[in-house]
Amino acid sequence: MASKHDQSMMDNLYWWGVPTLFRAPHAEPDGADIALVGVPHSTGNGTTERDQHLGPRAVRNVSALQRRAHGGFQLDPWEAAHIVDAGDVPFPRANDNEDCIARITDFYRDIDASGARPVSIGGDHSITGGIIQGLGRGKLAGGEKICFLHLDAH
Repeated sequence: MASKHDQSMMDNLYWWGVPTLFRAPHAEPDGADIALVGVPHSTGNGTTERDQHLGPRAVRNVSALQRRAHGGFQLDPWEAAHIVDAGDVPFPRANDNEDCIARITDFYRDIDASGARPVSIGGDHSITGGIIQGLGRGKLAGGEKICFLHLDAH
């Protein structure tokens, strides 16, 4: 184990430790304001030959290099909110699209029950349905329509 001093020094080294989104602590979403989630799924396209499932890992690796505060606007979301990396949706049967969508739905229901707002990195287009099913009638929606922002790379 590292001493508290050594740990505090290493926490600022982007290449040290298990990669998380923007170096957020890896933790359960309970008590968090925002839960960052990886959805490493490609089989909605019928194959894992396409590499959408590699997105969450790639973003975790690259985001470690980024500043966590915006210098020009003096915005620091890490001070304004409790943000955690809740990890990846587990896909033990990664080539079974129906099972994966059910697991996405269950994972997001759990996040919804925790009260954290999810920010997700995917995955192919098929992950959207599972996320909406998991959040659509939950605690965060409060009976209202949910707002969903989907950014795509092509």
